[in-house]
Amino acid sequence: MALPLRELYLDALELCTAEALAASDSLGLPSACEGWTIADVVLHLVATQRGNVIAPIAEGAAPVGPSSDRADLPAVRAIGAWERTAREAMAVVDACDDEQLPLLYFPTMDLTMHAWDIRWGIARIGLADRLELPEPLLAFAEGLPSRIDGAAVRTPSIFAPAHPVPPGASRTAAIMAWAGRRV
Repeated sequence: MALPLRELYLDALELCTAEALAASDSLGLPSACEGWTIADVVLHLVATQRGNVIAPIAEGAAPVGPSSDRADLPAVRAIGAWERTAREAMAVVDACDDEQLPLLYFPTMDLTMHAWDIRWGIARIGLADRLELPEPLLAFAEGLPSRIDGAAVRTPSIFAPAHPVPPGASRTAAIMAWAGRRV
């Protein structure tokens, strides 16, 4: 059974927070996002969650949409900025009206994919196993190809070109390869 979008978002927020905290001593390592460190991903999440969740829901501002921008903070402050952002986003989403829930679609996707990207950075050097997405978030991610215009999302600010899926790849690895990640 699919979880409602609010619950999916909160699960993705929790997963991403756990991954960011687990990688807090490794912020300078490369992430699965080409050219981005783990800190870059965390700072990007600060910017996107503030611009696509907190501002539109709490303040009624227009969402900023997909962005490759990263918060203008030094990497050493990334985790603190993320923890504040995650707490604020959780409170805003917990209190939001049902009419505002469609605003959570892109941020849920962003959190889910970037949780994997963060873990990839520490897994590639043996500090952790590769992340297998929890079933509700995996099902949400696997539904992306049928719900979005594939050509429209193949841009530097959303998804790189798809990578081939290695033989025997997990479901998580397959959707991440579709999303342009090296698995």
